[in-house]
Amino acid sequence: MDEDSQLRGATGWQYKPKRTDSRLGDEITSYLKQHLHAFEKNATIVDIWSQVIPPALRDYCRPDKRVGNTLYVQVMPGTYMYQMQTMAGEVLERMKQISPRCGIQKIKIIAMQ
Repeated sequence: MDEDSQLRGATGWQYKPKRTDSRLGDEITSYLKQHLHAFEKNATIVDIWSQVIPPALRDYCRPDKRVGNTLYVQVMPGTYMYQMQTMAGEVLERMKQISPRCGIQKIKIIAMQ
């Protein structure tokens, strides 16, 4: 057995990535097409946020993330958090009125970090 065949036997099991050449623009377009629905839903939430939150709370809370049909809202601890907790139902109903397609069914309040 010669050296080349021994080397091939020793390294033959290793994963060899496929060499693919793709353009960055094509990759971005593909990614956006795959995630378009989620982007549209999340953009809707951002667009209507200032309409559904009372002016007194706007500086102290912000949407954090969306998990399924639940919107997590970051709120400054203390009285702002208490106020947002008591108003979460109203905020949710207002969101549903303004944009029924946003799909939010529940709001969870978390402390702002």
